Amino acid sequence: MADVSTFEDVNLPADTVWTVIGDFGGIRKWAVLVQSESVEETPNGKVRTLAMPENRVVKERLAAQSQYSYTYTMVDRPEMADYRSTVAVIPLDPTHSRIELIMHLSPSEGQTDEDITARYTRNLRGNLRAMKKALGLAI
Repeated sequence: MADVSTFEDVNLPADTVWTVIGDFGGIRKWAVLVQSESVEETPNGKVRTLAMPENRVVKERLAAQSQYSYTYTMVDRPEMADYRSTVAVIPLDPTHSRIELIMHLSPSEGQTDEDITARYTRNLRGNLRAMKKALGLAI
C-alpha cells in the first residue's frame, strides 16, 4: 500500500477555492485533460464518468463528502481495487487556505510502492498546478 500526498497554501479563502475545485461533477473546471464528464446516481452512490485522451474512459464513485473535501474510488478497475483519492481544502484563516490532495493505492502486479509513489506524486503535483491555474494563481 502506498499513500501519496501533496499540498500547497494559497492566498484565497476556502470558499473561493472550493467553488472551483470542490465540485465532484465539475472536474473540468480545472482538469484540462478531461474531455467530457457526466455524473449519474447509482444504487452505490454518485458515479462520474470522465472521457480522457486516447478514448480512455474513467469511472469514479464518490465515497465520502464534507464541507471542503470529497473522497472517491475507482469503478470497474480491478487493478485499482484499493484506490482512494481525496481532494480537500483546509481553511487557514479568512483569506488563506491549503489545497491538499491525497491518494491511497496498492501497486499493480509488477509495480512497487516506490514506483507508484513516484508516478502518483507527479500526477498530484500536476493536478495541483492545474487547480492553481484555474484559480488564477501563479503556478
